[in-house]
Amino acid sequence: MMNNKKQTSICDLSLDVLSGVCTDEERVAFERHLPSCEACQADKDELQLIWEALYADMEPIEPPMDLKQQVMDAAFAADTAMAVQTVSTISRRKPRRRWLFTASAALVLALLILGSAWNITLYQKRASGPLPIEQALSVSASQVSKVVSLQPQFPAESQAFGIACIIDNGKSKQFVVYVYGAPDTIGTQAYQVWLIKDGVRRSAGTFRVSDEGKGVGVLAMPIQSDTLSFDTIGITLEPDDKGDQPRGEKILGSV
Repeated sequence: MMNNKKQTSICDLSLDVLSGVCTDEERVAFERHLPSCEACQADKDELQLIWEALYADMEPIEPPMDLKQQVMDAAFAADTAMAVQTVSTISRRKPRRRWLFTASAALVLALLILGSAWNITLYQKRASGPLPIEQALSVSASQVSKVVSLQPQFPAESQAFGIACIIDNGKSKQFVVYVYGAPDTIGTQAYQVWLIKDGVRRSAGTFRVSDEGKGVGVLAMPIQSDTLSFDTIGITLEPDDKGDQPRGEKILGSV
């Protein structure tokens, strides 16, 4: 029993080792353990892919004091909701996949919020197409608020997840959505983000995911008013980017 607990404890160090928050002793223990554990090798490869896809040429900033808690709350809220909705399915799956979902979400949130300069340009009109992620990072921001986690509509069938938040750089506010692990769009297909308030949907814009993007999509929409009011967020996969009501399947939604 003690050996099993020790094994589980070492396996749980994947995220800490990759993000550099572990102790030297923990890092050495994990590195010794890694060659003999295929599950940890697979998890490390997946987390490394997320890291490389999202953490590129960004300068660190000092985040708001309460932002780290918001990030972790959002990540674990998604994990808890997934567990409630798919109890029978999860009971038949390896628990480390649900851990990986939480760890991956926490890693993405930490990279994008805690360890990065939020640099988001204003969302272009739909006629000109969504911004590629590497072009969407150009104007520094000083505050991130209202972090909302986005979980898959069918957790047992998808590893996609995302976050939505409001960014205030002191001069303008933007509503930003990041999605990871989404299937590539084909042809004219586009993901469309919907804000639902009192049962009424309105489009916040569209984005596409290419095979070069490693399943990463981004949308940035300027906020003209002081606040952006919504009850829930939904993301659908649409046949094109011209619709004003959902026509395709819902892929992600807020917890």
